Amino acid sequence: MVLPAAGVKDSIIILTTKSQSCQGPANQITVVNVALAVSGFGPIPVVIQRLTDIVTTCGTTIQQFAGTKPYTEKGDQDIIFEAFRDFVKVHQDLLNILIGKGGLVPALLPFVGPPLAAVLRQIESVVDTIAFELIDACEARSTDLTAQKDALDVVIGKTIDTWSGSVTVTV
Repeated sequence: MVLPAAGVKDSIIILTTKSQSCQGPANQITVVNVALAVSGFGPIPVVIQRLTDIVTTCGTTIQQFAGTKPYTEKGDQDIIFEAFRDFVKVHQDLLNILIGKGGLVPALLPFVGPPLAAVLRQIESVVDTIAFELIDACEARSTDLTAQKDALDVVIGKTIDTWSGSVTVTV
């Protein structure tokens, strides 16, 4: 099945909405409640669950894109780019929240960070796959889409590094 541009846009909007739904719980991460994550409570498990849902939804989206031919109409390419740009902005906002929250609790990161870092690696993989599909499908906007993907990759990398659990102790 060839997915029309409006269908691609709608799929990206779903991902954007799911990413935005993570921002509230991410903002709730505090020094006080981060330790609850070790027991499966508090906002970190909620963020992990919602990010896992994004991974699953991305998988479905990738399957929907299968067989989609390149879009030749500039208007189609523009609406796809705009939807992806909006997703990147919302997702970067979420990731920047997580980077900031990770800095609150460096001593606990080895205990609570690895599960979050693991799902972020999955996000990075599936979002890159979607981005490459969009780049291939939208030749006139491929440079713009590549720039958005690259900018998102930088922030995802920083977020993974923040939550990977490595602690530097200065004596």
